[in-house]
Amino acid sequence: MHFDDLEPCVYHRGALDASAWAVPLRAVGWLEAAHRFTSGDVPDGVVVRLAQMVEQTRRAFPHYVFRGGHDCSLCAAEGRWVRTAGWSQENLIIPGEGQIYAAPSGVVHYIEHHRYRPPQAFIAAALNCPDCDSPNYLEVLRHANRGLQIPMESDEAYMRRSRERLALAVQRGAEARERASSRAEANTVVPIKRDAHDRES
Repeated sequence: MHFDDLEPCVYHRGALDASAWAVPLRAVGWLEAAHRFTSGDVPDGVVVRLAQMVEQTRRAFPHYVFRGGHDCSLCAAEGRWVRTAGWSQENLIIPGEGQIYAAPSGVVHYIEHHRYRPPQAFIAAALNCPDCDSPNYLEVLRHANRGLQIPMESDEAYMRRSRERLALAVQRGAEARERASSRAEANTVVPIKRDAHDRES
């Protein structure tokens, strides 16, 4: 999947859909071999910080991890080893100044192996972002989203909502079976028994 850096990110419903945010959701690091990108050195600590954030996102938001994997088309174009399943399944959501950044976790690989240089505003936002598995992370995202509700929730909130949906589905299923059983009983025809006199006549 390719986006030019800083263009609106519309990839998947929820956190990766620009229309779900009150401020611009900017794509960063969505590289493919057929498209040019900015290259150059990045400040010390950027790769380490982004790698940390990928691991934190994997732990704190497993419900947002995509299935499958993504092959690096840049490696393939260079005839190099290509990463396969299990890579770039997470996406980083990073609060900035009046905007939010969305980057695939493969951005770490692109910087390390292809000399990709993300926009400076993204680099600054990543270095200033609280840990993605900290209680403060979602609050900082809300603040960056003009204080409005964000299209993300913690794993705890997601699991609680999932249990509530399951319990409601079970309850509705039981009620539906009960109604069906009541209708079946109401429609049952009880045969009329005839006495011996009726049978003889």
